[in-house]
Amino acid sequence: MWHPKLSGGAEALRKGPCFIYGNHSNRWDPFILNCFTPWSDPTGGVMTQEFFRKPFLNWALSRFDLHPTRKRMADPHLIRVLHRMVADGRKIVVYPEGGSRWTGRPEPWIRSTAKVFTRMGIPVYPVVTHGSYTSWPRWATHPRPGRVEVEILEPLTFTRDTPLDQAIEQLKAPIAFDENLAPEHLRPRWAYRPADGIHRLLYRDPQTGERDSLISRDGTYVENKNGSLRLKMLPDSRLLNEKTGEIHLTGDLYERIHDMPLSKGPGGEMLENIVEYHTEIDFPRLVGHGNVNARLFDDSIQLSGTTVRSIPMSDLHGFDVERNFKLQLFLKGEMVQLSFVGGGSALAWRDALRRLHPDS
Repeated sequence: MWHPKLSGGAEALRKGPCFIYGNHSNRWDPFILNCFTPWSDPTGGVMTQEFFRKPFLNWALSRFDLHPTRKRMADPHLIRVLHRMVADGRKIVVYPEGGSRWTGRPEPWIRSTAKVFTRMGIPVYPVVTHGSYTSWPRWATHPRPGRVEVEILEPLTFTRDTPLDQAIEQLKAPIAFDENLAPEHLRPRWAYRPADGIHRLLYRDPQTGERDSLISRDGTYVENKNGSLRLKMLPDSRLLNEKTGEIHLTGDLYERIHDMPLSKGPGGEMLENIVEYHTEIDFPRLVGHGNVNARLFDDSIQLSGTTVRSIPMSDLHGFDVERNFKLQLFLKGEMVQLSFVGGGSALAWRDALRRLHPDS
């Protein structure tokens, strides 16, 4: 679909050991990279454990030396796995932002990943995937038939004495760019219902701040409920105001709503949505509990419906969004999953939780 092309650094994909990292917006980025590796020696690495739930995928991914990890949670056993992969001469792909980008702009780095890069004593290759965001944004329901170009840059090398903050700045620099501004020849010329899924990203009205206000009835135009805002989603995910000719970047609109203050409802709740509720104690045994009403408060998450439960904020060890609609909460010995399948935004909850629980 994306007709991937490779430029520069092909030797990095032929022989290890080495680390490979880069920008990551399209869920297929790691597989696109393997279009240029020998079939007999693809890249290995780590992937979110969500991909390992189904037995066949678990088997297939394990055969390619891919290993499950929980997003933004410490997994000490992975250090042993990485040491073994280095000893085996593998090419190891790791995305240090912990997942795909929501807006095509850099996300916070996982410091422990940067520390691994600097301590293993092997080359670290930055990879720039041009067209990653415009080919399939994380929030979007459907892919776009754009073009993708993979550029492998010169390797970075570190010693054990390299200060971590200095190393992180060196590592960030090659991929710290805005993917919304893709080269013209990579932008898709058309797309099927490009606005489908925009509520996952733009979870507030950028004009009024009202939550869950933006909708797209036809998959092309994005409107708010009172009709004062109407923007056309272009195939490359830019938004066009047809009255003024002004073009908006989704990243700019997201940053505007992200910076709005949290507001509370009449009961003190900051967010409230109907979600599918699952729990998991032993991976991959996900147990469903039906639909519940989930409400976010300063000090807790309250679930009510066929199941009633209160999760104190102090019990949270971590949280993140899986794919683009599953909020995962990590507690001691348990994972709680809230799936936003009928409306609402898992990203809105993640952003609010980051304000309330900044250390996670």
